Amino acid sequence: MMSRIYEDIIKTKDTYSEDGFAYLYIQRLNENIEKFIGNKANADLTSIVYGYSVGFKELYSPFLPRIIDWLRQGILNKEYFNDIRTHQLTLSNALAFAHWIYTGNNDILLWKKAIYWRDQLLQDVDYSKGFDSESKENLALDILRYIQAKEYDRAIKHYEWATRGEVFQFSSHLNNYNLAYAYCLHFAEGQFSVEELEKAGRAFLKRQLKELYLMGRPTEMLYWLKTMCDARDKEYTPEEVIYTFYEFLEDKDKPDFIKELLENR
Repeated sequence: MMSRIYEDIIKTKDTYSEDGFAYLYIQRLNENIEKFIGNKANADLTSIVYGYSVGFKELYSPFLPRIIDWLRQGILNKEYFNDIRTHQLTLSNALAFAHWIYTGNNDILLWKKAIYWRDQLLQDVDYSKGFDSESKENLALDILRYIQAKEYDRAIKHYEWATRGEVFQFSSHLNNYNLAYAYCLHFAEGQFSVEELEKAGRAFLKRQLKELYLMGRPTEMLYWLKTMCDARDKEYTPEEVIYTFYEFLEDKDKPDFIKELLENR
């Protein structure tokens, strides 16, 4: 898929053909933008993350101010279809990530606004019957969202509530929500080293990140990649955070242009 994204961006950039991936689409030329403007911006953010992931930051970054503006409009106008809470949560998450990619700064207040909408949804959530795969994934994202907002105490209480007081046990192979919780304990209390966390999460992240990338959900990868990079000693640019995705791919799965791109960085 990485090769297809790269080749289609090149083709579209050079020829402006309508069948190219993302670049012509993201320009939204002569388009009526009044309806669901926030939703369109959220889709465009997906194109941004894909574009950055194959080395086209300079080509895609000029669209970020417009995406941020559209997301803000969608939030201000209380845009929604089906459930306003779900849609506003999606837009709020996207705005927090878009702002970070554009500025390099994590805006805690934006994450707190996203948490507000998630709290509204949690009023209808019942974990008493146990976890299915979707519940586990949602719990993990809840914790990662709290981490970005630096709401560590709330993350801990949320984990305890959702797991009904389950005693957390660190191991060398953690699932999604336990890995997120382990990172929370690292940031909140200094528990576990970066090396321990990355070893414990590697098996899950190798599978999960590749799946998200191939399923058209690359922005969701950023929850994990940003949290992982935030825990490391080095300071990462948003572009560098996105490139850490390739740490979880085998060399045989990396196209030659990706290997060259990483070497040059």
